[in-house]
Amino acid sequence: MKRRTAGILLVFIIVLALVVTGCGNQPGKSEQKEKYPAKPVTLIVPFAAGGGTDIGTRIVAKYAEKHLGQPLVIKNVDGGGSEVGVTQMVKSPPDGYTICGFNSASVILTTMRKANYHPLNDVEPICLVVSDPRLFAIRADDNRFKSAADFIKYAKENPNKLTIGTSGAGTSGHLSILAMNKAAGVEAKAVHFGGAGESKAAFLGGHIDAIAQTYGEVLAMLNEGKAKVIAVATEERMKELPNVPTFKEIGIDLVIASNRGFAAPKGTPKEAIAKLADAFKKASEDPEYLKEMEKMGLPAKYLGPEEFGKLNKHEFEIYSVISKELTK
Repeated sequence: MKRRTAGILLVFIIVLALVVTGCGNQPGKSEQKEKYPAKPVTLIVPFAAGGGTDIGTRIVAKYAEKHLGQPLVIKNVDGGGSEVGVTQMVKSPPDGYTICGFNSASVILTTMRKANYHPLNDVEPICLVVSDPRLFAIRADDNRFKSAADFIKYAKENPNKLTIGTSGAGTSGHLSILAMNKAAGVEAKAVHFGGAGESKAAFLGGHIDAIAQTYGEVLAMLNEGKAKVIAVATEERMKELPNVPTFKEIGIDLVIASNRGFAAPKGTPKEAIAKLADAFKKASEDPEYLKEMEKMGLPAKYLGPEEFGKLNKHEFEIYSVISKELTK
């Protein structure tokens, strides 16, 4: 009986030792976190393929995935001015394996109508990669406006006669006109078209006086000598347009841009956000990346998670006020 009991005890001790050893070989939480990302990350582009956001995203993703250690798989989910794609991201598991392009447009639309997500409460900011300043351009052969001051003077003396084209009602271009009107005390008239292509055609055809676009959207016309930028809505002059004044230089407090970055679902681990942000930061410092972006007319600008979150909050607050003008 004693031998049997001793045998059972010995077996018990051996099994217990094996269990303890097995547990000791299991990766701890810290080791699991360090392994992120253990598989490819899906990067949703909430716009159609071929557009400025899509092209810019594919360029930065190509460089960022080298530092991330896993592929960034691009998935275009168009619709609702980015709402469909952002909503899909917001509703994905917050594990760091689904992220999405998050632009000024993604913030603006939530101030214009009821959306399926809140731009501050439902997302985790990752980083900003492009800040494409808003600007106003006139035709190169339009001799009425020798300067930005002439442009504003005409708008003041001719209420609702200065026509400025946009890519559509409620777009950031539209809101930039409202912001200029408010800041300068003028009444320029916004004329809406079904996209940047239509507004450019009307502009070049002489049907409108100016267009409210971004640098990337007017670059081709500038290179062809068909347009000239009258002023830019930036804090300081753009290095790409050193001879073009800012609105601030003529006493108008107008700073507005089309900002483009990335976000993840709310609750995504901070470690994953930090890893993603670092990969995009290193990409943003690559000379070859900067050359590619410059060639496409996409002004690269990096902001980390905290700074990008503050920018989103700032835009939400500003556009919430401006968008009220549309409902009057």
